[in-house]
Amino acid sequence: MIKRILSTSSVQSPVKKQSGRNLLTRSLDWFFATAQYYLPQLYKIGAAFFAFIVFLYARLVALTVCLVSGGHFRWPDIPAPCVLALWHGDAPSFLVAFAKRRSAREMAILISCDPRGDFLALLCRLLGFTVVRGGGTDHSWEVLIDLAHKIEQGACVILTADGGGSAHVVKVGALALASATRVPLVPLSANCHPAIVERRKWDAARNPVSFGKVAVVCGKPRAIESLSDLETIEENCRYLQSALEELSRETREILGH
Repeated sequence: MIKRILSTSSVQSPVKKQSGRNLLTRSLDWFFATAQYYLPQLYKIGAAFFAFIVFLYARLVALTVCLVSGGHFRWPDIPAPCVLALWHGDAPSFLVAFAKRRSAREMAILISCDPRGDFLALLCRLLGFTVVRGGGTDHSWEVLIDLAHKIEQGACVILTADGGGSAHVVKVGALALASATRVPLVPLSANCHPAIVERRKWDAARNPVSFGKVAVVCGKPRAIESLSDLETIEENCRYLQSALEELSRETREILGH
């Protein structure tokens, strides 16, 4: 059913999309891919080293930040199984919130199969996530089937609603997964202040710093009915777009900026 939903839609899935990536991001992708091809052993050591360093940073920040939660649920009290959808730029704040207050539920997260994803996958495993690897729009439905199996086992699945770009433009992947598995879709926003802002990155990600504040706001769960035609898909995309924009405003208000 997931394959049929994705083939019906003209909206791309969240697995991979290059249009939102800027020159810096593409250069990093090229660097990691080159290192993986020509220096595979050094590449593996480097990926593990940087993952561990960022893990230590995330844990240090988590120990010192003030975590504020609001919305329909208080993090990490979320329904399980479910599909959590958030903006890509919210991921650093969400990871720190997870490190600060880990959910008792199994949390599965999708990480791309590109070389840079190897580092991110290691980082997420260290933090306690179940990692599902996937990449390439030609096989996006297969990745969503793997995620559906995690949901059948009772896990919550985390997907970025805007995938790999463009920023804050909803793709169909999270909706398709929630519809096909008949579990609620829960929109979520995470933000921080003060922040190290990656202004040259396509998603302008905000990274928490020690002794700051992290806000997580969970939206109301929504059952996604069968996505049988393009009109229904676009209607649900508009809903998710609006919900995430509203939650983003709430997190900014909580943080006072």
